[in-house]
Amino acid sequence: MKKNTLEDYKQAIKAKYEDEKSGDYSSFLINPSRAKLRDLCNIHFKGNGNHNDFLIFRNFFGFDFKEDNSKELKKQTDKFRPLETFFKGETDLTDISGVDLAAVLVNYEPRPLNRFIKVIGTTTTARKEENTTYAIIDKSTDFTTDEKKKEPIIIHEHPVKRTVVLQSTLSQIQHKTISVKQIFKILLLVVIIAVSAYGMKELIAPKKQCMQWQMDHYEIVDCSSTTQGIGIINEIKPIIEEEMKLKKIEVSLKTPFFQKNKAAIWYCKKDSKLEYFNAAGFHPENGKPLKPISQYIITKYIKE
Repeated sequence: MKKNTLEDYKQAIKAKYEDEKSGDYSSFLINPSRAKLRDLCNIHFKGNGNHNDFLIFRNFFGFDFKEDNSKELKKQTDKFRPLETFFKGETDLTDISGVDLAAVLVNYEPRPLNRFIKVIGTTTTARKEENTTYAIIDKSTDFTTDEKKKEPIIIHEHPVKRTVVLQSTLSQIQHKTISVKQIFKILLLVVIIAVSAYGMKELIAPKKQCMQWQMDHYEIVDCSSTTQGIGIINEIKPIIEEEMKLKKIEVSLKTPFFQKNKAAIWYCKKDSKLEYFNAAGFHPENGKPLKPISQYIITKYIKE
């Protein structure tokens, strides 16, 4: 088995750094600076009970961490410069104490370097890690025999982590894989069905965009309709918002005929009888203009 190296350790830390850029400390890591890394370091060590981390701090700075030594840590801001350029990919870190501190800042485990080598490099037990795994599969492997299905195969070999799965599970995954082309065909079919359904809806139940007079008010109807209404079929015409408000009303001497000395009721004669409406306009059935009410009309035609 290949023994892990310092380079493996640094690569693992950089991978964890990429994950942490979208984590709780993203404001410190997305565009790291010496000052931001210093403040992040202070946050990590406050309340930290990890003995190894305190040794890392001492090895890097040359003094022990204390919660009240923020001023002393501030003087060490320039020491974070190599870590800043390391995270940005501008330079490499060769100082092991600096690499270990970088591991602390992104909370990479296992750390420090000697533990990384010991835990990962010599173990034969499969470990589950949070990072992405990379499958390495021998395509010539025969999955047909029951004997082989019982044997686990390693589909991932990595210096930081490895994952073991049963061949039977792998076979199930392979059978369930859907290609991008198949997904595209399915989506295209869904779009076609949706468009067709919408078109059928328009044919079967088109939107009502016209209006027709019904007894004493206008109603919204299908523009192609010729049978709506009772008795005489009134004209079907495009919707006019103002006309839609027109209503035929019953009046009496108690009706408020005027508002601010202006007519509030309009009338028109139909079949030798006056009909009254709530707004100006034209009679919906005979097309004659509606006239504003007057005191003469009230006195002559309207009774209790």
